[in-house]
Amino acid sequence: YQRRVREAVVSTQSTGPFRQVHPLVRKWAQPLIFGKGPIAEAICRQSPFVERQIRTPLPCLNPVYAFVHRTKYEINPELRLVRHLVDTDDGGRLGLDKMERDGSEGDPNKPVVVVFPGGNEVSISTKVQTLCSKYLDASYGDVFMCNYRGKFKTPLLTPQLTFQNGRFNDVFQVVNYIADLYPDRKILISADCFGGSCALDYLLTSSYAPVHENVIGCVAHSVQMNLYETNKGILTEPGYSLFVKNYSKYLQYVLTHDRYGSVGLPDMVRKKMGDKLYKTMSELSLDTIDDHNQLYEGFSVLLDNAFSSSDDYVYQTSPHCKLQRASLTRPMVIINAQDDFTAPVSTEDIEIFERDENLCFWLNPNGGHCSYVKTVFPTVTNYIDEMVVNCSDIMVAHSEETAEERKRDEIRM
Repeated sequence: YQRRVREAVVSTQSTGPFRQVHPLVRKWAQPLIFGKGPIAEAICRQSPFVERQIRTPLPCLNPVYAFVHRTKYEINPELRLVRHLVDTDDGGRLGLDKMERDGSEGDPNKPVVVVFPGGNEVSISTKVQTLCSKYLDASYGDVFMCNYRGKFKTPLLTPQLTFQNGRFNDVFQVVNYIADLYPDRKILISADCFGGSCALDYLLTSSYAPVHENVIGCVAHSVQMNLYETNKGILTEPGYSLFVKNYSKYLQYVLTHDRYGSVGLPDMVRKKMGDKLYKTMSELSLDTIDDHNQLYEGFSVLLDNAFSSSDDYVYQTSPHCKLQRASLTRPMVIINAQDDFTAPVSTEDIEIFERDENLCFWLNPNGGHCSYVKTVFPTVTNYIDEMVVNCSDIMVAHSEETAEERKRDEIRM
């Protein structure tokens, strides 16, 4: 895969978003795997999805439609949410929900799963509940889902929201809480979109806090790796006017109404965030995107002026930049799609990803952003949950093999 892909990438001489497979034939193409470490070898050797084509239904080949198709709030009556409150060191609070279901007996030898979702997802999001159900089906008995600061009946007690950098990256707070609950169990992180960026930042050697020894790794998907390519991809997507401006209105509604995502935010804070985000997204243009000032100014308001400059904003929100200065301390599998207009991948990104032996970067020809729709109806049927759980099983087995090898080495010494 790597040799075939590298030849194709070099031949295009592309410096923009990676678009090797033409959209007309993307439906029948196979995934591309990048990585040279043990976890990438294990994925290529064991995952059935490496040779399997993701046959997205024709109506959902448009990534904009597919994303909207899968994004809705719907409570699964089979799941029970057991709330845990996690208080952070800086006075914040997170809502950690354990997903339980009658008749689901977990394997005590499997790790505890902690799901860190996209920034606009909560415990009753369809995408979250279908993924957690897949983990329960696979005998992962203890599955938790993190609701970020100010989300889904979690009060916002700090000026700043959860963020994918530094002390406001709440992954380390949640992981430490889980480790205290289950001191003898391993921990597996599962994430997507914004949550994937948070998880990657946590696993880096330059992380704000050391990675807990119980963590075996992370499986993430639809992760925005390069902020510049993300912004440009959104703006150049044909469905931009349909999606982004309407989606920003939807976010404005969520932030200014006491419903799902932002239950618990003070009225004035919700309105300030909603109005500013809508103004930022609706006025974004290719003419001003190079210096990132528009997004920097907009998100500085949302995150209580967390950035010292627009360059600092780009660095803090781009795993692409962080991986040039630091390396992963645990194995991480990232599954992205070529037609994900919010997370385009450049040839430079691929070269950076391949330097880290703990990173396996899986690039699907189609799937969209957090979508991977299998059938038009019902919307809960998708490929990505199956792929994530399958990669999780491989990572768990890889972790056990590595632990056994270490024991044998210690005995020989």
